[in-house]
Amino acid sequence: MNARFFWIALSLIGISWIANSIYAYSKQLEEPIFLDHYIETSIQDNFYLNFYYLTNKNDRTTVTSVSAGEWVGYPHGYQFFDEQVYNDQIFTNHVLRKIEVQFDTYLPESDHLEEFSFTEMDVYFSDGKQITAPIGMVKFRPFHYEESPLTQSSSTSGSYYNRAHYSATEPLTVDAITSSFQEAIQDNFLIKVHAPSTPSVTKRVYNDSQNDWDGLPALDLKDITLPFNMETKDFLSVYSTIAPDFKAVLELQIHISGSTASGKSFSTTNSYFHSPYLEQKDVNEIIKRKTKEASNE
Repeated sequence: MNARFFWIALSLIGISWIANSIYAYSKQLEEPIFLDHYIETSIQDNFYLNFYYLTNKNDRTTVTSVSAGEWVGYPHGYQFFDEQVYNDQIFTNHVLRKIEVQFDTYLPESDHLEEFSFTEMDVYFSDGKQITAPIGMVKFRPFHYEESPLTQSSSTSGSYYNRAHYSATEPLTVDAITSSFQEAIQDNFLIKVHAPSTPSVTKRVYNDSQNDWDGLPALDLKDITLPFNMETKDFLSVYSTIAPDFKAVLELQIHISGSTASGKSFSTTNSYFHSPYLEQKDVNEIIKRKTKEASNE
């Protein structure tokens, strides 16, 4: 009898192992899936961009290069014989990997005069495989030095929101406050502003948390009346954050533009960086959505 139970138990273990193997196999990706990236950056020598992608746990390949039109990039520190794999996060059947790509800026100078954007790029792997991956949207723009009467006095980055404080060195008018990819990401990226005309708020914020975002001494950008005037030594505070359930990689620019009392135009820019921390449910949703999008193409 004991032997019978032993063989039954052994059979159940074998069936369970086979079932788990079949399930794990069914979750295997046919090719790596890149997260959505929304990146706006100026073209400078030796600039790097971080890209994140999901792949199978047993994937031992590495990215050797990427290309978008004439722009070619190589993972920073990549060596042909270096097959080491680095995982940023590990999940049940998949891993999240990050590559830091250095783009070749040695193009003819004429190619740098205009903005260049792309929504997908060709990715080449160490096993010779190539895929064309949707990556969200990346925009390269020429570098311009900004001399502005609205100077940034401080800037802090927290786990939930960023804040930048500015002071006016002369009387000026702020005509617009905008951010990169507003139409694409809409309410997934939020901005609050405390301008000289903002009503006083007695509540002070001590912690960097989602609850504090609601209590910031500032108004949603859509509730700010533009343009508004600033006198010398007036302060302006701009807060920015991402919606908690928006799992994308962001490198955005917040642009503040206007003119001085003498009529000279100005523009000043502050950056927002965010790399998402994923949970298993996020991975499942991303794979489901990206796979569906690919099948509809």
